[in-house]
Amino acid sequence: MERHFLPMMMLACMTVMGASCNDENTSTTDGTMNNNASKETLYKLFPDANNITWSVKGDYVVADFHADTNLYTAWLDNAGNWYMTESDMFFEQLPQAVKEAFNSSEYAAWRVDDIDRIVREGAETVYVIEAESEPNGVKTEIDLYYSEDGVLVKSVLDADNDYDYSDFIPAPSARSIEEFIASKYPAARIVDIDSENGLTEIEILDGRVCRELLFNASNEWVHTKTEVILADVPVQVMEAFKASSYANYYIDDVDYYETSTGNYYRFDLKSAGGDVKINIGTDGKIPEPAPQPESGENPENGGMLDAAVKNFILEKYPTARIIEYDYDDGMLEVEIVHENKEKNVYFNGAKNWVRTEWDITRNELPTAVTSTIETQYTDFFIDDIEYVQTPSGNCYRIELERGNNERELRIDAAGNIL
Repeated sequence: MERHFLPMMMLACMTVMGASCNDENTSTTDGTMNNNASKETLYKLFPDANNITWSVKGDYVVADFHADTNLYTAWLDNAGNWYMTESDMFFEQLPQAVKEAFNSSEYAAWRVDDIDRIVREGAETVYVIEAESEPNGVKTEIDLYYSEDGVLVKSVLDADNDYDYSDFIPAPSARSIEEFIASKYPAARIVDIDSENGLTEIEILDGRVCRELLFNASNEWVHTKTEVILADVPVQVMEAFKASSYANYYIDDVDYYETSTGNYYRFDLKSAGGDVKINIGTDGKIPEPAPQPESGENPENGGMLDAAVKNFILEKYPTARIIEYDYDDGMLEVEIVHENKEKNVYFNGAKNWVRTEWDITRNELPTAVTSTIETQYTDFFIDDIEYVQTPSGNCYRIELERGNNERELRIDAAGNIL
């Protein structure tokens, strides 16, 4: 597995230049910070660093500084361990593969506002191109994340201007996980590692294909998810979909899942009557739906759902039927049918309820909510509405659109924007 412990530019600096910084050029925003080890590491990496400003962000010691005429931000810890360096660069300095990928993309005509190079310990180097455009007079920005060989691994629309890549530092992973990836995907390059809620999600580049792997709290592989285009869905799978009762639904997305018990394609479908997800095996077979429960009971759903999860659903949604469940974004997602609505119930790694959400129509919105939207977002139209229940309160999550400009609002029943 490829590892990037130090960027090549850093190594070059270390071998040809001597230290030129001292404490007189360093200011500290936290007077209690013990960053001597961090300074020593930084000077080894960037001997010509100057105008250094130190700060503390969470568990990290962060240095903003200048070197070789560029602006850098390095993330370390008090023990002197280096994690990530972000630096500004010009379009002409990008790898040729990245430039060609951007110039052939749908954003080629957009104005390039900023470019960052992200070098991280234990993960692939990434180049972030921030581009902007004003279709119909509405300013829209997008951050495009490219690997060094020009693969678009991530895109973020209208990112926060204050975003500092702090959550892009890979979380530590167990050796057993790394060994599994190296065995199953020998060509893998790690793009990101995220551990939360007792689960570990790892994004990889398998050659030029982006994949997401999920591991449970015991570091056991749960699944690998790969987004696919319709043209790449096998013929027998598409024929099974066309022969199903969902043939008239709009296909919003298709993902390919690999698991220890078998592989399948998950279709994310939309219709006027609501959204639904169905799984179709690689053999073109659609699994039989879960058996209908007896009165007041929930199905075991294969006997794999945790008892605490089933009991919670039974108590909070007594008439619910469990349709399916999956892991997504570090959460256990359980799909149920309750009061003739499909609802998604989310639990964290400790099996604690996090939220429940389901689609609703505009007619179901309280008058106070529609009034807020009509008053404050007059030129937008409502694209999607979800009702969200959480332990701390409920709200409406509403997606608004105006041209290429999108907004997501959370509004309570009284019309207050949260």
